[in-house]
Amino acid sequence: MVTSKKSFCRICAGYCGVELRVSDQGKIIEIRGDKENERTEGYICFKGARGGDAHNSPQRLLHPLKRMPDGSFQQISPAQAFDEIAAKLKELIASNGPETVAAYRGTQSFLNVVGYQFLTAWMAGIGSDSLFSTLTIDQSAKMVSAFRLGYWRGGKQNFTDADVWMFVGYNPPLSNQGGGGFYATNSIRRLREARERGIKIVVIDPRQSEITKYADLHLQIRPGEDAAVAAGLVNIILRNGWEDRDFCAANVINLDALREAVAPFDPDHVAQRAGIGAAELVRAAEIFARDGRRGTITTGTGGNMGPFSNLAQHLYDVINVICGRFMRAGEKVISPGVLYPTKVPRAEVAPPRRSWEDGPHSRVRGWGRLLGEKLTGSLADEILVPGKGQIRALVVCGGNPAVAVPNQTKVVKALSSLDLLISLDPVLSETGRLAHYILPPTMQYERADLPMALDYPHYWPGPFSQCTEAIVSPPEGSEVVEEWRALWEIGRRMDLNIRYCGHELDLDSPPSSEQLLEWIAEKSKVPLSEMRLHPSGQRHDLPEVVVLPPHEATARRFDLMPSDVTGELLAFQQRSDVPGYPFRLAVRRLRDVMNSNMRGVEAVRVRTPYNPAFVHPDDMETLGVKTGDRIEVRSEHGSIIALVEADETIKRNVVSVSHNWGGLPEDGLDANTGVCTNRLISDVQVESINAMAWMTGIPVRIQAMA
Repeated sequence: MVTSKKSFCRICAGYCGVELRVSDQGKIIEIRGDKENERTEGYICFKGARGGDAHNSPQRLLHPLKRMPDGSFQQISPAQAFDEIAAKLKELIASNGPETVAAYRGTQSFLNVVGYQFLTAWMAGIGSDSLFSTLTIDQSAKMVSAFRLGYWRGGKQNFTDADVWMFVGYNPPLSNQGGGGFYATNSIRRLREARERGIKIVVIDPRQSEITKYADLHLQIRPGEDAAVAAGLVNIILRNGWEDRDFCAANVINLDALREAVAPFDPDHVAQRAGIGAAELVRAAEIFARDGRRGTITTGTGGNMGPFSNLAQHLYDVINVICGRFMRAGEKVISPGVLYPTKVPRAEVAPPRRSWEDGPHSRVRGWGRLLGEKLTGSLADEILVPGKGQIRALVVCGGNPAVAVPNQTKVVKALSSLDLLISLDPVLSETGRLAHYILPPTMQYERADLPMALDYPHYWPGPFSQCTEAIVSPPEGSEVVEEWRALWEIGRRMDLNIRYCGHELDLDSPPSSEQLLEWIAEKSKVPLSEMRLHPSGQRHDLPEVVVLPPHEATARRFDLMPSDVTGELLAFQQRSDVPGYPFRLAVRRLRDVMNSNMRGVEAVRVRTPYNPAFVHPDDMETLGVKTGDRIEVRSEHGSIIALVEADETIKRNVVSVSHNWGGLPEDGLDANTGVCTNRLISDVQVESINAMAWMTGIPVRIQAMA
């Protein structure tokens, strides 16, 4: 007998509703989109549909592993693993202090609400603030911009009633990720509906990506020139008086400084730098600022991982500010959230707050923190540089830093030097191959969960919640445990004081997953008992929330041109091409994987066995190569050998390779694993404030291999 059960996918933050067909033996037979889920309406991507294959994969780890002196792995019991790990951690802390223990939170950890909260509580119990995550190697420029520029407490305008939108380095039909007021769930339907109501769409991207199909104008720029394009748009808007003057008069400072700073970025200058037409740039400004009245600019990984990404994000955000693209007093907040109390929305500025300038700074190059986390760009140095506070133990939850973090050779050297490396991962990843212990956790449909990110204001236009039970049990005879339970077991053996969501845990008796979920949802506007009655999720009838007027006589203002942004703009103007490196590397996503997740699933491997180096056919002809040939891609920092593939959608003199693939440095090119682009990327050439490496838009050269 086959039963049908409802849940939601946690491969990415799209949280698509799913319907699972499960056998009598508790095995997932099929996953399809849940048509009764109001958010996603039956949509599911290929990798989500193959999620059951990951559960059933012969590559899945089902028992703890310990690395032996010869590099091989030996199966051990969970109790032995917890005992040995706890003893080693206590020894290291006694010798070096709690800061010697660090944790790295990967993408999959962010999608496990109980595990996410528990790792933070566990690290606090140890007394270490050495917490790193993918947060600062992805789109951390958005946080830097909000803290330097300020943000609007009432929120940005929404895609649902916009008449214009600009997508920059952001391709939701492929990524399925929401952002900045755009609701990406079932994004193709959202885009079609918006086109039918007459919205104008501008796309800025080096590739004719999937979203350009819905664009009125596509600026196909050179990778790494987002700051030039953004400065040029600001210049055109201000020169023509297309800004919202009343809004600016009430809410900004340094408008004249901004005007002066962007003056050199006239359309001809930007066109030459970015490889676009001057008239195209002017037309983009006309569509967005002159003709449009509602709608914002949404940026993605394209601009946020490139050179001067903090500057580019600041300038794109400045366009939203000077055009006044924010919710005003009296307007209804359509995404007030359910799980957490709604912050009082007001039509006023939350002023700049440079949190990285306060509190403790890193012993390595004096870096500050972002949202309380240390910067992942400094992780390798924090491990390798001797001295007080040197990291000697690292716990990796749901991540794969060996291929995700820039300067792979140095990162692998750092990970290999640790006294203790623990990987909580259901597969033997590249990081796992270096680990001393691998603790395989339960997988997504084996645990109860809440879609935490649905409370963010860009995932769904309405108060929607969903709670899933554990749909299947772990495979019979396996010894997998939930992430939080593994940490609890280690913490119990270390006599840690762990406070979870304000509750002190009893080390003699573990809590249940259900109890931990209840504590997370203590302040929810809808109780979990109600959510559980609606396995496909539910839009709730909650009191209306409207944007309130600003506080009287508020002096809070957006700072359009802080001094460090001025300095970055001057430095960017001096950047020029590097002789001998005529191509530029461009970041991109591949449809069938999420970062390094799903790479080992057989159905995915058949469709996407590796990450090609995509090159325009005309460039391939000049190089004398054809699809499937080997090419060397070399930067000033390093090189990779990749298999080339023709791509007519890409700009000339660009090579586009997806991140988070490849093996360890000694593996070389393997058509089953692809190549690691982080071998091309330096951890010295980074952004200030967030230590964000230049991961796209960097100069490279290409040559055919024999």
